[in-house]
Amino acid sequence: MKLLDLLLVGIFFAGFANAETVRIITRTLDGNVSERTTELDKAPDGAGRLVIPAGSIADNVDYIDVVHRYAEARKGDAGYWVFPRGELGRFDKDDGYFTSNIWTNWTPMPIFGMKGPHKTIMGIVRSMRFEYEQRVEAKDGKYKIFPRFRISKIGVKPYEDIIVDFYELSGDEADYNGMGRLYRKQRIERGEIRPIRERIKDADSAIAYLWDTLTIRLHVYASKPRRPGDQTPETEPPLKVFMTFDDACNILDAFKAAGVDKAEFCNAGWTTGGYDGRFPSLFPIEPAIGGEDGFKKLLKKGRDLGYRITCHTANTGAYKISPMWSEDYICKKPDGSLLRGETYWAGGDTYRVCLRAAWEQYIPSELEKLASYGIRGAHYIDVFSAIPPYPCFDPRHPLTRADAVKYQRLIAKKCHELFGGFSSECGGDHLAGELDYINYVSPSMRRMNIVKGRKSKSYKLVDEIVPLWEIVYHGTILYTADRVTQNFYGDYPATPEGHNLLTLKNVEFGARPIFYMNNIKSVPMIAACYKAYLPLRYLQKEFMEKHEHLDLNVVQVTYSDGSRIVCNYGEKDYEVYGRKIAPKSYEIFKGKL
Repeated sequence: MKLLDLLLVGIFFAGFANAETVRIITRTLDGNVSERTTELDKAPDGAGRLVIPAGSIADNVDYIDVVHRYAEARKGDAGYWVFPRGELGRFDKDDGYFTSNIWTNWTPMPIFGMKGPHKTIMGIVRSMRFEYEQRVEAKDGKYKIFPRFRISKIGVKPYEDIIVDFYELSGDEADYNGMGRLYRKQRIERGEIRPIRERIKDADSAIAYLWDTLTIRLHVYASKPRRPGDQTPETEPPLKVFMTFDDACNILDAFKAAGVDKAEFCNAGWTTGGYDGRFPSLFPIEPAIGGEDGFKKLLKKGRDLGYRITCHTANTGAYKISPMWSEDYICKKPDGSLLRGETYWAGGDTYRVCLRAAWEQYIPSELEKLASYGIRGAHYIDVFSAIPPYPCFDPRHPLTRADAVKYQRLIAKKCHELFGGFSSECGGDHLAGELDYINYVSPSMRRMNIVKGRKSKSYKLVDEIVPLWEIVYHGTILYTADRVTQNFYGDYPATPEGHNLLTLKNVEFGARPIFYMNNIKSVPMIAACYKAYLPLRYLQKEFMEKHEHLDLNVVQVTYSDGSRIVCNYGEKDYEVYGRKIAPKSYEIFKGKL
């Protein structure tokens, strides 16, 4: 190596060491706050790495904040901060904060970033993934984005070192697109996720059938009214039937007649007691909607028409009305009491299931019984990728949040073994390696109230949502953009307010449509939306490479094959690449221009 090269390398690493510092802010349970600044180590891939050994964390610590020097800015600075789901805010407020705690501490990816006036920094939380809260704060016009490790909420001593890697991005990589591409590259290289192009080659995989079509949820067959409290056979509310298996067979015939050649139908509310009625019990198949004979008839109808039929089940909540109820598999709090869910559903008050105990006691056998009917497809487990893993303090089957993830993956892999695939509700990427599709990525657009344009106070610092999650996972997982964009594609439903906007959001975010229905009257509209989606479905095998604004109300998304989609949210025509794009519409520019 030449002397000049050696000098430049020395200058680079000296600059790296000097620049790469973080502030570690520690708050104790009695309210004392201390702060120290430390230089980062160098990770094998060149990142600046912070390691806080688990054994060094005192018993009286409430939380630890980790603030990188380039994850701070001032009001008026150019740039933005960005959250894992893509919530993005510019530096134009005096005060406020935004936190993953508004989603009960749900962070879909362990990454965050800031494009500041001088540097663009990206952080990746490598350990204690489920023990931290993502935060951005503005105080007197000073901004900072950081992970807060909630030590006092763990329930036991820290079980892993805290490890956070920081990357400084430059050039064309210095934005949220570069952040997403970097994280995607790392996950693929480590074998943690696989592109759809490769996955569809797997023998009899669910995604090989599903990647170029849509999911239709037959939702719901039957349900009980929601009431708080525990139910008994004497107090259980009456079951209301909305659809039978015979009705579902007629719906499948109607879809075939309407030109929908290929689709996967997911049954919801088929279990004993109807939708969310008596979990964890699945069987007997609810007699009021046709029972086992009706179920078998529907499965045969699906096979005859070339459709796939799958089922919705749940593994995180249990009700005392369940024939399988036992406190043995319910999570315990540190004081030994039962861990309840956040609310009540059709089965009454919910109790959190310890996934270790449930795996050891009944989950494999229940899934095996369901698979014995000959079901193939992406089996759906409710909220598995939507709620943070939770701990159990029962001394007979203790587990940390990280342990719970291991059992989630065992269950997901069991679904692949038995049914060929696995699906769930949101984009929690600790299950990304097992997911074929997710119902929707997050509820953030709904919380932003993008149709009305009146976001909640908790979103004060958020200016927009960008497809950071999609840049990472498009081309590896199928998904719908948001809770609010479900049931929207093309002109469905034909409502005067918002349907064009929500269709555009699905297109902009590379989403695949999903529909809920239990009435044959919905078939023509859904079939029309299916046909509207067909020109875009080839992109599900491509990576999303870049998302950018061409104008204030015009967005362009570029894919790995060179294809571009331009969405015009404005009120006037927009001309690009020799075409005019009408207001509230989009155009596809296929292949490289």
